Amino acid sequence: MHKLRVMGMNILLITAVLMGEEKVVDPFAVNNGSIPSASEYSGTLYTLHSHYPKIYEKTLPMPWRDVLKGKPLTKENAHAYVLALKKYVKKSAKDFLDNPEQWNQSSQKGWYGMLWAGDSVEKTGWEGRDAIYGTYTGQIMAKEVYSEYGLTVDIRNHAGIYYNEAAAYTLHKVWEVCNEKTKECVPSIMNDEAQFKEGAIVIKAAGVTATPEEWPVLKGAAKWQVYRKPFDLNGTIIDAKPKVTDLRVGIFDIIVKDSVASPKTGWVFSTLVYDRNANGNSVWDRMVPLGAIWGNDPDVNSAQNPHQELMENYINPNAPAWTKETLGYGGRMSGPFDIAVKYNVEVNGTMVKALRSSSCLSCHGTSSYLPDNYHMNTFLYPAKEYKNKPWKMYTPGSKKWNEWFQDRAGDIPQSQEKGAIALDYSTFLEAVLMNYAAENMDENNVSQEMFLKWKAYRSFSKH
Repeated sequence: MHKLRVMGMNILLITAVLMGEEKVVDPFAVNNGSIPSASEYSGTLYTLHSHYPKIYEKTLPMPWRDVLKGKPLTKENAHAYVLALKKYVKKSAKDFLDNPEQWNQSSQKGWYGMLWAGDSVEKTGWEGRDAIYGTYTGQIMAKEVYSEYGLTVDIRNHAGIYYNEAAAYTLHKVWEVCNEKTKECVPSIMNDEAQFKEGAIVIKAAGVTATPEEWPVLKGAAKWQVYRKPFDLNGTIIDAKPKVTDLRVGIFDIIVKDSVASPKTGWVFSTLVYDRNANGNSVWDRMVPLGAIWGNDPDVNSAQNPHQELMENYINPNAPAWTKETLGYGGRMSGPFDIAVKYNVEVNGTMVKALRSSSCLSCHGTSSYLPDNYHMNTFLYPAKEYKNKPWKMYTPGSKKWNEWFQDRAGDIPQSQEKGAIALDYSTFLEAVLMNYAAENMDENNVSQEMFLKWKAYRSFSKH
């Protein structure tokens, strides 16, 4: 196995190191080059599947639409809709969630990973893909966030992300001119290549670094392992050595492009959460709906009318209490590890201990790319100053704040900059395009501004 690992290492990186050159980022890298030794880990390793389908099957079955009866999604049928999505992805998702060894060794037929995501990229702060299970480092949360629910240590989440065949067709269009032999990989996004097709599904599962003893709500949850450097509340400890770290999986997102269910935004974001008390013989059975969101309810000003009902949002009243602690603005859907609540921020000169500032759709709705300008056009949160702490937020409910809570089609960017290209609610695609830009930018002529917003999001201290 170790011979295979050595053969699979990034040859460009080895050459650059030997010649004393700056690291060359490989857009096809399977992982970030940090591979555990046999004494540290003896299991299987992640394999990147990026031979994307070249044809979009318009007759792709979408059985979850049976719930809709031809009409848009409502609060009344959202629970059944999420369960239908869960049933649809079960065959593959169950192994991905609860059988890492088998998932790594399988063909993962019908599911694909992302290019420009494997290698670490120093300029953007991207830490690359983990070698063991192909996960990405995520947000850090202080133990105080969930202390009421028994959390005794600070935690970090690590997420695995896969695209089904319909979604991977869009990745094929974006990366169509890439050549694995030459390592040339230039994106194509000028002619709506980044717009996803109907039936596109993205699954994302995330685990955290707490053990069940450190956080009892995770007792019996699926266990993953990753090979990562340790962290503190300021971020990754850069000069530390990576180590095999256990995770317990708490959330499983199923994100679907469905314009029947969601005619305004085109997307439904749903989240399953682990419930140790749920009925069922398997971990998959104990992943229950937290909720779904298919719009930002722009007509509901939750700051001015906090009791007004959201109509494009469903929260399961029977979901575990801990999973609702970090719901977003006005109770809009956001998963437990997605940091919709910002801590110790400033609003109009006053410090606010905890501010619900986001939602699944408001965050992903910022996704866009501006060719040749190489910067993140719109920050993921309604913050007017984020480079230093405390963050200064726009006034909740104000016109500027509300720009983050609109119902836009996926081809309409939130950014008002001329030439900005909307990325159809894909923050992951935005991140890897930034990695591409970082590797190909002319540092003598191009501003570093594009990286500041991304690093502000990546660098958490008690967030």
